[in-house]
Amino acid sequence: MNDKGQIIVILAVIICILLASLSLLYAQNMLAGNESAYSQLSSPAHEIENLRDMIDELKELAEDNANNPDAFMRYAEALNEQVKALYASHGSYADIEVYNVSLGCADDNCVVKYIKSFNVRIVFSNPEIDYEEVQFVQV
Repeated sequence: MNDKGQIIVILAVIICILLASLSLLYAQNMLAGNESAYSQLSSPAHEIENLRDMIDELKELAEDNANNPDAFMRYAEALNEQVKALYASHGSYADIEVYNVSLGCADDNCVVKYIKSFNVRIVFSNPEIDYEEVQFVQV
């Protein structure tokens, strides 16, 4: 009779250990799933894609203001400041620098100039990634 009681107690302890280890394994799987989902959500791919889309916006602006390069540069600098402030509020660094603006002459005397091309440097940095890209844009 005593042996049956000991066997029941030992089986109960073994079942408790198995249940505890299964719940621990389940908790680890849940944590891994949460970490995986968080890393997907915090991926900077969307932010970088948004910065690349701004290059198209800069090209359209250069086409609209082709005869006014100063206005284009002012807009590009204002856009860059807004991008820096926006990304800084989310804990990241972003920079869209327009440089090497090439001007062409619209007339023989070169009185009226227009934007032919420019380079854009995109810089993005957060705790997970540092990214830099340079694109040549022809208007």
